[in-house]
Amino acid sequence: MRRAYARAELVDQFPVFGEDGFTKVGGLTADAFRITVYRDAELAPSVVDVVEIAGSSGEYRLAFTPDAPGMWEVEIAYLAGRQVYAEQYDVVEPVVVGSSRPPGQG
Repeated sequence: MRRAYARAELVDQFPVFGEDGFTKVGGLTADAFRITVYRDAELAPSVVDVVEIAGSSGEYRLAFTPDAPGMWEVEIAYLAGRQVYAEQYDVVEPVVVGSSRPPGQG
């Protein structure tokens, strides 16, 4: 589980392996995946970008912006294989050091 901040882009990476479980699969586009996002165990409509990392065949970057604090989970299923990548993120409000205003208000 990773810590992240609400309303800030979260970036992570994950590998995709072929049927043998060892060989990485490169050249995939976002259409090759089924992406599901949950916030506090409920479906959370979110836009998740997935692209292959240049120069790292079979390694992919995911990016999205959680819009509120909570326990977020991203599940990415590789549709042609049996692989599912899942990661949880503890999303909190950013801390504004030296300010008496609530986060998001300066």
